[in-house]
Amino acid sequence: MNYNFNCDIKYKDMKAEDIFLSLDRLTRFKNPEIKYRRVFYDIILKYIMTPSISKHKLDEKNAAFIVNIVERIWNNSVKKIFPKSNAECFTLKDLDSLQYSITDEYTQELMGAKLNIADILNSDITTKMPLNLIFIKKLFNEYQSNKNIAEAGKIIRNKFATLFPIEKLILTEGITEEILLPKFSEILGYNFNQNGIYILATGGKSKVLSIYAELKYILNIPVFVLLDNDAEPVYNDVLSVIRPQDRAYLIKSGEFEDILSKDLILKSFKEMNYDIQPPTQEELSAKNNTCKSLDIIWKSRGLGEFRKAPFAKAVYNCLNNPSFATEEIYNIINGIKNL
Repeated sequence: MNYNFNCDIKYKDMKAEDIFLSLDRLTRFKNPEIKYRRVFYDIILKYIMTPSISKHKLDEKNAAFIVNIVERIWNNSVKKIFPKSNAECFTLKDLDSLQYSITDEYTQELMGAKLNIADILNSDITTKMPLNLIFIKKLFNEYQSNKNIAEAGKIIRNKFATLFPIEKLILTEGITEEILLPKFSEILGYNFNQNGIYILATGGKSKVLSIYAELKYILNIPVFVLLDNDAEPVYNDVLSVIRPQDRAYLIKSGEFEDILSKDLILKSFKEMNYDIQPPTQEELSAKNNTCKSLDIIWKSRGLGEFRKAPFAKAVYNCLNNPSFATEEIYNIINGIKNL
């Protein structure tokens, strides 16, 4: 049977919570070529009742078809939730264009979908919004009087520390840098959320090059690549393909834990294990790298295996003075600041 999708589809209404979640996913700092297709497919596959349609069939449809169905499901659902509203539909394309240069016509058409997002943002669905949605909510009022969305976005970000719109990307290997770099930068007077600095932990040095190689073609913001000392081959590979506006930095002293001051490490140990004998300077100054030394210290005191993430959180809680920043941490923060 051939269906006229402009007339014959039957679908379930989206709940307010579902719309809110979809909007959150659409406005995260993610590759638009991936996130729009994924979110829009999920809406169609989840809410269309008839006719039956599969992901394979959606792959065969053009972007106009996808946009038409999503607009109908989304906007009609919003109308039922907020029947008295006269809010206009809004396209997210201009927001993504602040950070991405997308040339793919299919993705550009998806990005142009006109969706009623104002009602959801102004409702009391949730008491806690992620920063991306806080930014968009605050942008609405400013954007009405300031048609330069980039200028309005920077004003909002600086005033409310919304992180968005993203202005610089830091690629790191792991979670320690993701947790501690913003805090070190903050105590040194450079707030990541106010300046739009986004950190992406890649999960290891082996992934850094591939992720950078993918992003360099679609990002219109600079990238700072931070690597541990044992990743020198990856560092050299990045340098061989790096854009003029980007920078790669190789930690000179090992990995990020190795450039933390001994006083800070000792204070963090006491923060985590206040009733256990703290390590001695000799234990912290052993020939092993910092993580290996900490693993030995943890096991010698019956604390089990040393784990980076809990330790990084303890370090974060202890960071309240610029004096804890070592020279190399200063250099890294200044490199990011001056990017």
